[in-house]
Amino acid sequence: MKNAYKTTPVSLLDIQGLERWLEEQAGKGLFPRLIREDFTRFERREPISAPRFRLEAANGKNLAEPERLELYQQAGWQYWGLVSELYFLFYTFDPAAPELHTDPVTRGISLEHLAGQVEKARKKQRVWRLVLLGILAAGILHIWRMDPRRLPLCFLDLSGTALISLIVFIWMWWNEERAFRLLLDLQRSLELGITPKPSRPRRRAPFWISILLAALLLILVIGDRLDHSTPLERFSGTYVNLQQLEPEPLSTYEELFGEPHHKSPGSDWGDNTATRQFSLFSPNWYTVNQTLLSPEERESKSGYSSNGDPRYVYSPTLEAVYFHLAIPAMARPIALAQMAEQEAVNLTWTYEEVDYPGLDFVILSRSNSQYQGAALAKGGRLAVFHYGGREDLADHLDVLAEAVSKK
Repeated sequence: MKNAYKTTPVSLLDIQGLERWLEEQAGKGLFPRLIREDFTRFERREPISAPRFRLEAANGKNLAEPERLELYQQAGWQYWGLVSELYFLFYTFDPAAPELHTDPVTRGISLEHLAGQVEKARKKQRVWRLVLLGILAAGILHIWRMDPRRLPLCFLDLSGTALISLIVFIWMWWNEERAFRLLLDLQRSLELGITPKPSRPRRRAPFWISILLAALLLILVIGDRLDHSTPLERFSGTYVNLQQLEPEPLSTYEELFGEPHHKSPGSDWGDNTATRQFSLFSPNWYTVNQTLLSPEERESKSGYSSNGDPRYVYSPTLEAVYFHLAIPAMARPIALAQMAEQEAVNLTWTYEEVDYPGLDFVILSRSNSQYQGAALAKGGRLAVFHYGGREDLADHLDVLAEAVSKK
């Protein structure tokens, strides 16, 4: 006999839905051999006319009482077995066989123990899920209290692994709550003497969707932990080259000193790299970090150095984040949040918005040190710059605007 496998489309707590689904499958020539929450294995037979399946609460027992089995057999019902340690399953192909329960109140009482266990499980699920949501809310509140301007960046951070995890979390909670309600509502109705009319099974999402979501989450988690940095000379995206802002020729650390720069732990100074990142709200966005050095009078200690290293006179830096936002209306709040993220501690920053032809907005920021910032947007394209150097970004808007104007 050939077996057939199908995902179980209804929750095992949906008693009427599961009974109805098994009857539909028997009418197609599929008789159940193994019933699980995720899938059901069937044995192929001849299609059966008017099959009936009925579930009765096992109430912690592994086998139905012999007296019950004998009584049901005399009434034309056969014992199938135990379903997931929750129910005893009985079936009949005899249209004349009487129903196992004609009194809904008695059947409702028989489900009391199972309903109690479901109610306990429901409360436990609610507690730990509310705790997790509370932790998330506390994190958002913490960001809000530290600096409300940075909160829009959460939408980008929550657009990858975290947001998909949150969607799956809420989706699973909703499915569980619906399954709990189906059984509890059925039990209460039966105790009141009301037998709900059979309806179409309330189908849940196929099991393979859960597998795909789990695989996607795994890919995103692994992807978040990989190094996505690329040396700038191998990067093909659009960005503003730091040399475009500087009037004098500059060099990289390796070009100037003939050796790789040995960074201190946690420092990104000396990097000239691009790092791609992923977000549902901005599928294509990346950060470009650049540090260039002046080759003139590099032994002098009297010149300008943004990081204080005495071996060279001038070392401008440019950190830029480039977004291609799926929702253009997010450009301004994301720009302000990113500029707030780049503010250095113990510095006073001022902001000014200026007009520039063809752009949605241009925002300039200045500190009481050598650092400046700029944010430019056109449609869903946004670029936010953080610059440490002698030049005035306001004098280079043509160069900065190219980053958001190119298609």
